[in-house]
Amino acid sequence: MLKAIKEKMNSGLGQDVIWTFILQIAIMLCSFCINKILANRLSIDDFGQFNLIKRSVQVLSFIMLAGVGIALPRYIPRYKNSTPPQSIIPLLSASLIYIIVVSLVVFFICILFSTKVQDIVIGQSENVYLFTVAIAYAFILALIQYVFAYYRGTSSFKWYNGSQLAMQILITLPLLLIPFLTVNKVFLSWLIITCLLTVFLFFRETSSYYKQTKHLPFEIHVKKHLATIAKYSSGRLVGDFFQFSLSAFPLVYISNVQGLQPTAYFSVGITLVTMVTPLFSFIGIILLPYVSKAMARNELSSASRVVSQLTLFYVVASLVITAIIYILIRSLIIIFFAEEYVVTTDISRIMVFSILPQALFLLYRNTIDAVSEIPYNAIFLGICIAAMAISFSFCTTLTEFAYAYLAVSILQGLLSFVTWQILKNRNTTA
Repeated sequence: MLKAIKEKMNSGLGQDVIWTFILQIAIMLCSFCINKILANRLSIDDFGQFNLIKRSVQVLSFIMLAGVGIALPRYIPRYKNSTPPQSIIPLLSASLIYIIVVSLVVFFICILFSTKVQDIVIGQSENVYLFTVAIAYAFILALIQYVFAYYRGTSSFKWYNGSQLAMQILITLPLLLIPFLTVNKVFLSWLIITCLLTVFLFFRETSSYYKQTKHLPFEIHVKKHLATIAKYSSGRLVGDFFQFSLSAFPLVYISNVQGLQPTAYFSVGITLVTMVTPLFSFIGIILLPYVSKAMARNELSSASRVVSQLTLFYVVASLVITAIIYILIRSLIIIFFAEEYVVTTDISRIMVFSILPQALFLLYRNTIDAVSEIPYNAIFLGICIAAMAISFSFCTTLTEFAYAYLAVSILQGLLSFVTWQILKNRNTTA
């Protein structure tokens, strides 16, 4: 058994898992530090607005990314493992064009409905400066996620995780160095830093390709590839919107119904969940290109066995982590936030039970997207966001909101589990 484990750890997949696990842990620690600094340096109202903008920007950036973050890790391995192998340059060019077109549409909508969108994104309608910074930051995040997707597709997991860790470290620095911290200054500094890192990564990959081929990595004849990306990504675009809406919607809704202070309190529970779930997303990061390659080689049965083994690991690990957080939650809130947020202990305890179902979703979403062109994730995420909107409309207290959030998370995990079982059986018996 020890020999078998050692062989797996020394394999390509094993090395990817080890590197991803180590660096994702570091990224999670940076996220802890960021929340701790902001919870202490911003007022409760400002911290509530920060979390509202952060979640809203995540939704906007993934709309602008237009599903390419999933499409590239799926199609790059397929292009490379096809017979004969295909060049991925037209695919990359088509993906970038698609992102730019979708982003322009989003910009136009934001301008056309500026007042209403400002209320949703930043929680106020008279701060054009902050709104502009938030929209620009969302676009830059979409571009850097495009680079991350390229690294996933090419199995460059050291660069995939390392560049994300670099970004987390860099955006932490201004939070320590800026004398009088405000929400405006936070997002402006993050916009500048992320823009510079994106330019660096683009320049690195472009110059590396040019040195090898003496050609720029861009192809104008991309009609066929653009159709492939658009067909696959369109459903994932909707799915990405629904997925990030599940964490943004509660804060937007509570902000509009009860104000920024309750929003800040509710964000503690969501943050505790979302700071832990990256631990469960790291294997999913690797599984999408891994299962896509298995599909191209007709080796899905072997990949399915790996997923089954990971399911057991995810269940045990998530239950252990949930128990630890539940028991130590008061101390964790003081450590990662501030003394003022201890009042959220009871609602946060309810919400941490969402870790298990969300962990299962993070495991299965990539395998589902690798196996099927039909956007099943988008379908059941749409069901979840509808369930959340309906259940929240009947809630009047933060405790009721917390139970509604937990119920939707359970539905999310259950739907993803059932969907994967159906798709796995269908494709392995075909």
